[in-house]
Amino acid sequence: FPDEPELFTVDRQWLIGNDILVTPVLTPGATTVDGIFPGRGIFPGRGSVIWRDWYTHAVVNAASGGNTTLDAPISYINVHIRDNSALLLHQEPGYTIYETREGPYALLVSLNAAGTAFGTAYVDDGISFPPGPSRSLMFQAAEGALKIESEGGYEIQQKLETITVLGVQKPTQVTLQGGTIQEWTYEETIKELVVSNACVDLNGRVTLTWK
Repeated sequence: FPDEPELFTVDRQWLIGNDILVTPVLTPGATTVDGIFPGRGIFPGRGSVIWRDWYTHAVVNAASGGNTTLDAPISYINVHIRDNSALLLHQEPGYTIYETREGPYALLVSLNAAGTAFGTAYVDDGISFPPGPSRSLMFQAAEGALKIESEGGYEIQQKLETITVLGVQKPTQVTLQGGTIQEWTYEETIKELVVSNACVDLNGRVTLTWK
């Protein structure tokens, strides 16, 4: 966000990549923390980035160009997701890195006001010294459809089990690879569509639609 000078002195927050914003508590005993949300600048013409809570997926009522006070109870770190993003995640943490890596995937899609999102992921065996076999994934959402493109020589064994799309109106029909599916839920308050037990093979093209 180089066009937002109010961010230049911020040194108590950081972005992980382009889409995950971390706002930790750095003061002993504090139960709230102030944070600024990029993309909601004080000058016109910058647009209005939507930030959502990592844990609840609720939209943050963020101030424009200034600090927003966030609750920060003990053992809780404020993490937020930027709109127009698609993040490939491991569905459940294991006791070890190996167990986590061997588990299924989940995809978290955070739509912007125009209903679009984009993301990429790089997958390999996590052990071999590069360069080695790998696979690149690209996620694109627009006009009520999520498309996944897959390229590379590495075969991903784990399936994509859960797809969560934030910022959608309640659908009446959801399809996966052209077939209507029933295992989906919708949460009106946060406009969240969750497709469960998708069992998607990430080694080929995938299309999910909702309408």
